[in-house]
Amino acid sequence: MGILGESGSGKTSLSLVLAGFERPVSGLILYKSVSIAQRKTYRYYRRSIQYLFQNTRSSVNRYKNIFDIVAEPLIYRGFHKGAREALVAGALKLVGLEYGRWYDYPDQFSLGQLQRICLARAITTRPQLIICDEPFSALDVPSRIRMEQIIVELNKKNGIAFIIISHEPRTLLKLCHKIMVLREGRQTDFWYADQEQSLDDYTIKLLSLENIRGE
Repeated sequence: MGILGESGSGKTSLSLVLAGFERPVSGLILYKSVSIAQRKTYRYYRRSIQYLFQNTRSSVNRYKNIFDIVAEPLIYRGFHKGAREALVAGALKLVGLEYGRWYDYPDQFSLGQLQRICLARAITTRPQLIICDEPFSALDVPSRIRMEQIIVELNKKNGIAFIIISHEPRTLLKLCHKIMVLREGRQTDFWYADQEQSLDDYTIKLLSLENIRGE
């Protein structure tokens, strides 16, 4: 699913609420029909999701090597050393990071590589859902294409669902089945990307900015 909107529309705020990092001012977030405001439900919910931050460099410890960074969620959840090593190795292979770079440090990597490393960290716990805040905004074209390929592969082969936050409709149309449009913190549209349907004027405006025709 994609969440589309201009800067300041509330996309990131909504994603932080969905991730459980912030509490909603009003309304409820339900997980299996139960509000995550309940402590037990929240604990199960948080174990089933991961979050990919927009600012990649600030979300990693530059003084840790990549293998240890990717292992962080597993250490926090009490996985023993053997299981951690196997899961981290599997995740790094899935995102295409060659073995010779596993013990390098964040400053030795490009933004595109770091984004893949953060994605590897997110998938180690085998989440049901990963929320990605503008995952392509700082990437060059080759890194962007590679990241898109990995997300599609993880969705199809591993069954991981993604919520992708973006201001770029073309990206969401390529990757997402459903798209919600936000404007000033409110939903103005919701549509299935593979179906023809009437769209709100604001949605048509956003599509026209990338020369995409909105019916």
